[in-house]
Amino acid sequence: MLTKRSFKNSIYLTIRLIFKGLAKVLLKFEVRGVEHIPRTGAAIIASNHASYLDPPLIGMAIPRPIFYFAKEELFRTFFGSAIRIVNAIPVNRDQLDRKTLRIVLAVLARGEMILMFPEGTRTETGDLQVGKPGTGFIAYHAKVPVIPACIRGSFEILPRGGKFFHFRKCTVTFGPPVELDQFFAAARPKDMYERMSQEIMRSIAQLRGLHGHTG
Repeated sequence: MLTKRSFKNSIYLTIRLIFKGLAKVLLKFEVRGVEHIPRTGAAIIASNHASYLDPPLIGMAIPRPIFYFAKEELFRTFFGSAIRIVNAIPVNRDQLDRKTLRIVLAVLARGEMILMFPEGTRTETGDLQVGKPGTGFIAYHAKVPVIPACIRGSFEILPRGGKFFHFRKCTVTFGPPVELDQFFAAARPKDMYERMSQEIMRSIAQLRGLHGHTG
C-alpha cells in the first residue's frame, strides 16, 4: 500500500526528472561526483550559494529526495503547498531559530538528506564567502556525513539582484565527505562551529579549483 510519505516522494522524484530534463536541454546541465552521494542514510549536502536557482539545481543533481530551507513567509503564500511537496523547511529570514534546529536534527535522525549553504546568503560577486557557524553547528550535533557540492554557472544564469534569466552551462560537482573527525575528538572551543564551517568551505573551494581560498 502506498503511504503518504512514499506518495510524496514519488511526486518529488517525478518533478525532479521533468526539471532535470529541461535543464539538460536549456542549460546543458551536468552532474559530476554523484558516486559520493549515499544511496541511503542521513547526510548534509553543503554547497556554495550564488543564485535562487541553487536549491533546485542541487535537487535535480541528487537521485533521491532531499530537504531544503525556505523563508517562512513563502509558506503563507500561494506557493506554500508546492514547496512542502519538495520538502521545504520553514526558516526565519535572519537566522536558524531553536524550532528550526530541532526540525533539521529530527529530519537527519530519521535518515534523510538536507541541503545547507554554509555561506548563509547568496554571493554578490560570484566568489566564495566565509562560512557561518550554522552549518558547523548542525554537522557537530547531527554527526552525519557532510558532502561538499560546488555549483558552477548559476551566478551567470541568475545572479543576486538579477532580473533576467541567461541561458548558460551549469555543472554541479560533489566531493567525498568532509573530514571532520578531528573536531569530534577534541574539546569544544568557543569557535568550534565556525571552524567546522570553514573546513567545509575549504572542501567546496577545492571542488571549485581555488586551492582552499574561501573569500
